[in-house]
Amino acid sequence: MKRSTALTIIVYTALRLGLFAILWFAIAKLTPLSVLLSAVAAILISGALSVVLLDRQRGAMAQAVGGFFERINDRIERSASAEDEADDRARSGEAEQRADHKAEDQQQ
Repeated sequence: MKRSTALTIIVYTALRLGLFAILWFAIAKLTPLSVLLSAVAAILISGALSVVLLDRQRGAMAQAVGGFFERINDRIERSASAEDEADDRARSGEAEQRADHKAEDQQQ
């Protein structure tokens, strides 16, 4: 994974966790909800807010992750193509050998 891809993921994750932590602290201190209920409320609210507030960072992360998996898929495709070509060459060599043996058998 490239450094910029990892950094993009780390930044987005840190922002999501920071938003959650701030909301959890605020809800826990400002409301009579228990710690567990304030955590649940913070998860729901931070999820909704992150859709709006972290749109640009989420888009950058999606591009970085998509590029990462695209490179993996390209490497798999190149490897499969090389394997198919080697397999085709081996099969054509076997076919030529069979044809040569068949021709020799017919001459005898």
